[in-house]
Amino acid sequence: MYRSMLLFLLPIVVVTSCQEDIATEESDLSNVNIPSSLTPYFETFKEKALEYNIAVDYESENVTAEIKLINEGTVAGSCTTNGHDIKHIVIDQSFWSQASHLVKEMVVFHELGHCVLGRGHREDSFSNGICRSIMRSGLGECRDAYIAENRDYFIEELFVVSE
Repeated sequence: MYRSMLLFLLPIVVVTSCQEDIATEESDLSNVNIPSSLTPYFETFKEKALEYNIAVDYESENVTAEIKLINEGTVAGSCTTNGHDIKHIVIDQSFWSQASHLVKEMVVFHELGHCVLGRGHREDSFSNGICRSIMRSGLGECRDAYIAENRDYFIEELFVVSE
């Protein structure tokens, strides 16, 4: 009987433990001014950063974000910093309403690359014309290839700077 009770309670304890971890992780972003539609991308960026031993704390780094019309041609996003005090990301509303999940992720990660990682633009490309980094400015000649098959490469390049 003790054994069957243990087998019954063990999954409940495991599920409850996981749920508490998730709730804690979500509360990290509840203290910052980031729209709910951007939250999954900010959480994924934070998780990926940890894989490269980079701790990201949006609240202590004063990172905020919003989605609104940018009206600057093909600009999909921007990161504005006020010295080291405030780091504000704006994602263009028109872009956001039309972009695929992966393209949204690329743009949010690009802006977080500026605001959180302090990365600048990187314009170089492979011999086939594909951009070497999601940190490209968009003014160069390279073409984006942030697709499922290449995602791991671009994420590694973002967090392991080899400039």
